[in-house]
Amino acid sequence: MLIVGDVLVSDELIEKCFCCDLAVCKGACCIEGDAGAPVKPEEVSDLSEHYPIFKKYMTEEGISVVETAGDPFVFNGAGEFETPLVPSNKACAFVCYENGMAMCAIEKAFLKGEIPFRKLISCELYPIRASRVGKYIALNYHHWDICRCARTKGDELKLPAYQFLKAPLIRAFGEDWYEELLSLLAH
Repeated sequence: MLIVGDVLVSDELIEKCFCCDLAVCKGACCIEGDAGAPVKPEEVSDLSEHYPIFKKYMTEEGISVVETAGDPFVFNGAGEFETPLVPSNKACAFVCYENGMAMCAIEKAFLKGEIPFRKLISCELYPIRASRVGKYIALNYHHWDICRCARTKGDELKLPAYQFLKAPLIRAFGEDWYEELLSLLAH
């Protein structure tokens, strides 16, 4: 494990390879699972403010779920925010479909230049799961069977997870933090 500032970086993020392979998985992470994606408290206002913009890309069922709740986020049992799920298929309420592939309506709006953020940081950082451990933020590598193709592609490309996730790691912790990580890895 590495300590970079106030962040604990698991060895698996350095040693394991990963590269999303949407052609194979078809965006399964947006439609699988038993809980919504974690939403940081500081992302709640961004979601609420930009919801009218990315709403047009969502499914009717996703819109209904969000608007019934009254906000584009929900509290989970632990009192934290997460994205709501569509009851009929457990897909994230923010999912949209294009050419048989699930994708994020938030990201679609971003790619069209309509909003200033790509998607929730928890989604962008995946397969990293961040948690608080005392004064530290712990970054751990999450193993999910539906991402087997991403691990295979990462292995083929010899692309470590921390390199694949460079942009979201910089978004979450800053350029200086990422440079410090690289510096520690060089020694």
